Amino acid sequence: MVKNISVVAHNARIRDLFRDTLARVDGLSQEEFERFRDDPSEFLAAYLLPLPEESVKGPKKASKKAPKEDVIARARAEFKPEKCHARIWNSGYGCQCSRKAGEGGLCKKHAVHHKLGLYNEPKPPDHAWKCLPVEVAPVEVAVEEVAVEAAPADLTVEEVAVEEAPVEVAPVEEKPIAKMHVPELREKLKEIGLSSKGKKKELIERLEEHMTAGVGLPKEVIPLEEKPKRKPRKKKEVKKKEEVEEIIEKVEDIIEKEAEQAVVERFAQLEADPEVYEEMEEYEHQDVVYYIDGDDLFDKLNPKRKVGTVDQDEDIIFWLPGCEKEHEEKRGSQGDESDVSDSE
Repeated sequence: MVKNISVVAHNARIRDLFRDTLARVDGLSQEEFERFRDDPSEFLAAYLLPLPEESVKGPKKASKKAPKEDVIARARAEFKPEKCHARIWNSGYGCQCSRKAGEGGLCKKHAVHHKLGLYNEPKPPDHAWKCLPVEVAPVEVAVEEVAVEAAPADLTVEEVAVEEAPVEVAPVEEKPIAKMHVPELREKLKEIGLSSKGKKKELIERLEEHMTAGVGLPKEVIPLEEKPKRKPRKKKEVKKKEEVEEIIEKVEDIIEKEAEQAVVERFAQLEADPEVYEEMEEYEHQDVVYYIDGDDLFDKLNPKRKVGTVDQDEDIIFWLPGCEKEHEEKRGSQGDESDVSDSE
């Protein structure tokens, strides 16, 4: 038995052990020191507590095995969601763990690992599972004697035959012509013996003419669906469009006035001081005349307005934004005038 000692006594014994150890190794040679280090049991015998005597173990008790009936019954038991979902070995038949389910439907043991899978899933194929015996329930067949009465020979076939109950057929509602599809219209016209060629509108008119003639006229003639009338534009949209048109007209008037003013100023400067004023050089490109100053190209009607730069060697113009479109419009208008003069 291990004796309980106080902390003070334990510390005192440790200090004594340390001092005795230093005294014991003092003056030892290297070989003696290594021998003492490898086997200090003789020196430590006074300080070590004796080992308890080994208790004599009795014979092992025989393990209680569950009877085979209980093993098979557990293997056939239904899955219980409140129990642990893991499958256990159960002598090779497998069954559900009987512990209470925790987080994730598993107990603490099987939450770490469940190598046999879950009881509500198929068994893993890498284990030697045993097959459950097939239950054969006794089948009792109760045979009742049924007396068969033979029909008298004198009865005719009409008397023996069972009267059939009349079957009520619900009337089929005829689909309006206007709502028929093209294949339905063609099929209807073929049944009547009329031509099935043409567009949907023609097919409808042809079929309606035939119906109104009195042949196969339905009880209620439904008129063709009228096309929905176009909704009138809102006043706001009309007003906005008019405002945009007015703005465009004002801008065009301003541009025309500026061009006219530029021409007037040019000729006024020429009349006032013809010697100082230098006439700008004209440059013709694709039948349209411009003024050129160095490499800069100006509009003829408005010489102060630059429209691009010219590479005279290659006869290429690098237009400013929007100016190329104006050039094409001028070309078109001059072409129309030349055509008129030629015809005259």
